Amino acid sequence: AETATILLNGGISFASLTEEQRLEFQENLLKTMFQIEDTYFSLATTQNRNCLVICDRGAMDCSAYLPRQDWEKILEKNNLNEVDIRDNRYSQVIHLVTAARGAEEHYTKSNNKARS
Repeated sequence: AETATILLNGGISFASLTEEQRLEFQENLLKTMFQIEDTYFSLATTQNRNCLVICDRGAMDCSAYLPRQDWEKILEKNNLNEVDIRDNRYSQVIHLVTAARGAEEHYTKSNNKARS
């Protein structure tokens, strides 16, 4: 499951957060995403057969929801390097375009409370 959805479905109302709280939310989202991914990456290395870990979104996704200066604050505060996250964290990145593009009338938010 997408990390943001997990957190938002836990009762966080993103729309009611202050700017400071939104920044803290995004920082904790990134940390949570790292922890969940690291858990799967670690378990994958213990398997006796080939194992593929698929991440729904990636750590760089957080940067798309923040002003650049806030993203940089998070990176600095957590001693993170953007190039390292972007270029070295994942072995392969596949960018998908939403099926809703050009078919908006068929897109629904009803299957995900966090997007309503």
